[in-house]
Amino acid sequence: MAYDDEFDEYENALKGDCQRRFQLYFLIFLVAIGLALALLWNRIVVTVHSGEAGVLYRWVSGTEMSRIYGEGLHILWPWNQMYIYNVRLQTKERNYTMLTKDGLPIELQIAVRYKPDLRLLPLLHVTVGPEYLDKVVFPETEAVLRRVVGQYTPEEVYTSQLGFLESVVISSLTGVEERYVIVDNVLVRNVELPQAVKLAIERKLTLSEEQKAYRYRLEIEQKEAERKAIEAEGIRKYQDIVKKSLTEDLLRWQGVQATKELATSPNSKTVVIGSGKDGLPLILGSDR
Repeated sequence: MAYDDEFDEYENALKGDCQRRFQLYFLIFLVAIGLALALLWNRIVVTVHSGEAGVLYRWVSGTEMSRIYGEGLHILWPWNQMYIYNVRLQTKERNYTMLTKDGLPIELQIAVRYKPDLRLLPLLHVTVGPEYLDKVVFPETEAVLRRVVGQYTPEEVYTSQLGFLESVVISSLTGVEERYVIVDNVLVRNVELPQAVKLAIERKLTLSEEQKAYRYRLEIEQKEAERKAIEAEGIRKYQDIVKKSLTEDLLRWQGVQATKELATSPNSKTVVIGSGKDGLPLILGSDR
């Protein structure tokens, strides 16, 4: 009987030990799971924000080409990875030093307005990657700028003549869009020339504007002279017409009419008929 009691006690102790070990192992397992979730949370739960899109890379099959992940919350296996792209219209600036047709260096501040082509986002990710701005957009723009700027003089670049900006934009669009990026515009924000060249160009432009203003004043004076000549010719013709219509009898009749009106006015004093020049009446005295 005593032997059975000892066996039962041993068996109970063994069961208790096994239960405690199980609980310990289970607790370690839960802690491990918690740590794994904490460490891999950003790879398991991925949020695509507004204005973004995602491309999924599967560890087994590679980049998923048939699907573009839109805005919202996505649950992934930790061994897969989501690449997030900003698909909004963006603007970046960069400075370049280039040589003109005359071999003079100029500084250009270029602003590129671009965005990835959302329809071809997986292709962009596979062929170029997230660094497409530095790998495609700016290098392509720089190559086009160097080719175009080399065809112009510093003055033409400085004044943006001969369709300079249009040439840069059109050429840049053609090269970059073949690599799944949409370039909305390429803008030259600032042009810096060597100081001596800049002063010479500005002086030339100032003289050109002064010449235009002087030419404009000459045109105004010429028009004014023509106007005065036309006005004088009209006055001369009017005087010729009036002179031909004035006779001595008409002048004498007009004088009689004027004398009659003056004689009936309250200011008249004495009227001598026939005493004036050419027999016209002579008016003497007044109230004032």
